[in-house]
Amino acid sequence: MKRLTLVSITLALIVALAGCGGGGGTTFGGPPAGGFTNANFTGTYSFTVVGSNQGGFFTIAGSVTANGSGTITSGTVDINSPGTVGAVANVAASGTYSVKADGRATANLVTSSGTFNFDFVILSAQRALVSRFDGNASASGSLDLQTASAFNLATLAGTFAYNLSGVDGPVQNTEVSGGVFTVDAAGDITAGVQDTNDNGGLSTNAALTATPLTMSAPVNGRGTLAITTAADGTRHFAYYVISANQIRLIETDNGPVLTGDAFRQTSTTVSGSFAFTASGTSTHGAFAVGGILNTNGSGSILSTSMADSNNGGTLLTNVALTGTYTVAASGRGTMVLNGVTNFAIYPSSGGLQMVEIDAATITNGTAFQQSGTFTNGTITGKYGANTTGLISPTVEFDDIAQFTADGAGHYTGNLDLNDGGLLSVGLALNGSYTLSATGRATGTMVSSFGTQNVIYYAVNGTHILYIEIDTNTVAVGDIEQQP
Repeated sequence: MKRLTLVSITLALIVALAGCGGGGGTTFGGPPAGGFTNANFTGTYSFTVVGSNQGGFFTIAGSVTANGSGTITSGTVDINSPGTVGAVANVAASGTYSVKADGRATANLVTSSGTFNFDFVILSAQRALVSRFDGNASASGSLDLQTASAFNLATLAGTFAYNLSGVDGPVQNTEVSGGVFTVDAAGDITAGVQDTNDNGGLSTNAALTATPLTMSAPVNGRGTLAITTAADGTRHFAYYVISANQIRLIETDNGPVLTGDAFRQTSTTVSGSFAFTASGTSTHGAFAVGGILNTNGSGSILSTSMADSNNGGTLLTNVALTGTYTVAASGRGTMVLNGVTNFAIYPSSGGLQMVEIDAATITNGTAFQQSGTFTNGTITGKYGANTTGLISPTVEFDDIAQFTADGAGHYTGNLDLNDGGLLSVGLALNGSYTLSATGRATGTMVSSFGTQNVIYYAVNGTHILYIEIDTNTVAVGDIEQQP
């Protein structure tokens, strides 16, 4: 899922904020229940988080090896923080971690550039949702088990769709970029196109320059990649292999500073119903949108589609959508909604990647194909969640949570919160929702952080997206089922 791009933020590290909906003192939940232990975090994982620190935009990506008993035995990270240390590449890391019974966990990662503390919720042996959890920064992202058999160029050869967000350099204006590239078994980029929205400055459908040996062979799952267009110049990335179908990218230039994922493109067909969220900034500040896209498979967005948006605190809910879309042989497409909102789109194994190409709104996100039928009973069992957002309008918060849903529109659990550098662990969490047949649900998330009014968009019973619709908070989130 795409996180909010947070630009030119100074964390209010010594100010106690009331939170989204106000509220009183800290309320702690019950003891964590479940069967997770340190042994559920075993193997080599790639992670990335995106957020803010005292210098503004911050991102870190890397790979860590966990031994199943509480030690991170080795790792490598790339850091890019244009307002503080700049770009720091290929730094060795080690550390420790501890997993609670409900799957919530903590880790500290020690590097020569400092110690980074993380909070995460394990979804399975293959995946977790992550937040940066210390007083120096707040950020969110994900962590995924790496497949060692994919650590070679022959396995990675083919076409990938990528989706990146961040800032354009030291000034830290919001920038989003996406595209497709084809790489051969020697690491040559042979074809592709790219779209970039740099604070409203657009470069669309720009051809990638065919360049030899521009993707290095991954060493222990990490390699380097350069992408060049005449419009945007050459961008240099470190990449981490997750599987034959997914790599994680972090830019190692001083500007722009972009991060995201690339997914294999095996088909350019767009058909059926999708749940989506996208986020970034607009001329009014932070921006988030979510909705349901119903397509006919032949270029039309059906009138049963809808969207909700939070534009710097200005709310629009349940807005009817119609539109058109097309995908070219290059693997790049366009989507026009209600005649005014324009996206470049890239079908992929990781969903329909979306980059907005409008001057007034700089967002990106992903639309996921829906499956199954939707009732309150669709959401049943144990889930992990991650939220990232901005509070009126300059302080970032990030959280992870674990909860159990009863299948009747209610859930309870525990929340760990980084509220502008102020940390709370194990806050009691409860929520409610009413899921319609379209997969859209209005609901609340309630903790001592406040009452957050949210709208959920179910992909299926195991994956739900959401945005917050409070006037003083703009946020997006992701919920995924635990076993």
